[in-house]
Amino acid sequence: MLENAKDMTNVHLIYANVPYEDILLKEELDSLVAKYPGRFKVYYVLNQRRFIGI
Repeated sequence: MLENAKDMTNVHLIYANVPYEDILLKEELDSLVAKYPGRFKVYYVLNQRRFIGI
């Protein structure tokens, strides 16, 4: 769908997870956002804050 230049469908993905570290395929999803700006958006919804460390 995104690779078809004639198809102007917009995709919004809501990805829910508990910790940031467990997001599957994050790099791939972010690369699709960069490759198809305005047509593919990802919203990451987390139930736990990201631990940066001390």
